[in-house]
Amino acid sequence: MMKSYRARLIAVLVCLAVLRALYVAYGPFDLSPDEAHYWDWSRRLDLSYYSKGPMVAYVIAFFTSIFGATDFGVRIGTVILSALSSYMIFMLGRELFESEKVGFYAALLVNAVPLYSIGAILMTTDALLVFFWAASIYSLKKAIDGDKYWWYVSGALIGLGFLGKYIAVLLYPVVALYLFIVREQRHWLKRFEPYGAGLLSLVFATPVIYWNISHGQVTIKHTMGQAGTEAAFLPWKSFFDFLGSQAGLVTPLIFAGLVYGAIICGREGFRSKKNGLLLAFFASAPVFLLFLFKSLHGKVQGNWAVASYVTAVPAAVWAITLAYDKAARGRKKIWKGVISVGVVLGAVVSILAYFPWPLEALGAKKMISGPPYNRVTGWSGLGDKVSGIKRMMDSAGSGVPVFIMSDTYQIASELAFYVDGNPVVYNVDTGSRRMNQYDLWPGFEGFTGQDALYVKGGAESIEPQVGSAFERCEKEAVRITIREGINKDFSVFRCYGFKGMDRPDSHERY
Repeated sequence: MMKSYRARLIAVLVCLAVLRALYVAYGPFDLSPDEAHYWDWSRRLDLSYYSKGPMVAYVIAFFTSIFGATDFGVRIGTVILSALSSYMIFMLGRELFESEKVGFYAALLVNAVPLYSIGAILMTTDALLVFFWAASIYSLKKAIDGDKYWWYVSGALIGLGFLGKYIAVLLYPVVALYLFIVREQRHWLKRFEPYGAGLLSLVFATPVIYWNISHGQVTIKHTMGQAGTEAAFLPWKSFFDFLGSQAGLVTPLIFAGLVYGAIICGREGFRSKKNGLLLAFFASAPVFLLFLFKSLHGKVQGNWAVASYVTAVPAAVWAITLAYDKAARGRKKIWKGVISVGVVLGAVVSILAYFPWPLEALGAKKMISGPPYNRVTGWSGLGDKVSGIKRMMDSAGSGVPVFIMSDTYQIASELAFYVDGNPVVYNVDTGSRRMNQYDLWPGFEGFTGQDALYVKGGAESIEPQVGSAFERCEKEAVRITIREGINKDFSVFRCYGFKGMDRPDSHERY
């Protein structure tokens, strides 16, 4: 049966990966601003970046070197990572719960969870986090079971995970809590291997540390700003907003199952003193509770808790299987019904996330034109429009170079990706926005005498600081039609004769 479960899972994951690759290649949605921004990082490889570690840029750079600067080239890495992550969850089910069956159904279930299935086609740092978190927990289980060399594999994986997303650092307190609270494992606190693993992960993190030291600790300042240090004005609102976001991203019944699984896993782990159950519990519940507590002090993004579900998924499958096996015949029917509804609901929501148009017939046009779909629509059309305007300016006969800029890093990144020739695009800073990666790269200050295209979202006017930096600027309203009755509006300014514009001396908003 071991080979049967493994073979069946591999077949399913290969099919899913092929379908997702086809969707990425031929699907209707453009890169999100963050994806485009990471791609812009990938063509200027560095030891680290303003808001994230360098791993996402490295992955994109590798695949775009093969498939070119295309949507497919940017996103195929996450399709592969999602398949590998699903397989690692299968391995966690086998190792932590001593059951290939649990691992098999956990790997299937995770692909029905919208948070994961949507993340399987978007090139974000979460894809990296989930894979390295799962791989780290797997290697930690091997190490705790007595193979001391797996400690060093764990250290390397945690370090690599940190390069992908900084939340991976939470694996340190996860391991510390586990070793301190579980009496049978405290002997590891007196041995070198866990500390050696920590030192090895620190070696992998050295590029990020060095980069931050040489760039004024901007990542630390940004992360502190994102985390927030003041209590929320309405703490209970952000608390329930966070819980609501989890129920929405995971779907209510699956979310309830994950909570149930974590609780039963902890209870039975302490009763039976099983290493696998306890490690699954400590890699899930404390991490989720950390973000739940944080929501009382400020807004917590819905995806921040994604790592806590990595072991909660196999825990839920294991706990529900246990309850089902113990249930009387009548209650088995209830369990079957609840499980079926939960899985089907998750799968339906995941499919609708990929193909949302049936929702229009149900009156959900605002959902299609608003968040989150407005983040992945209209950008290629804008790129075509701006490309055409730039060609007209280039062919005007003045012979003056034309550079492109925007007031947000999101639009700047999308233009860099979708404008013909992938030009370098600049992010204007008038002193009213947060700092971002564009502020750490060379700007357009020395382009005196050149012309420019300045692109803003919506029907906007040009800022005095920008307008006064040119001899003259002419506005052109641009409308991108997404679908019938659904449009995105932009303001494009043709600016002539750049006279110079200084950047603000410092940033107070990170």
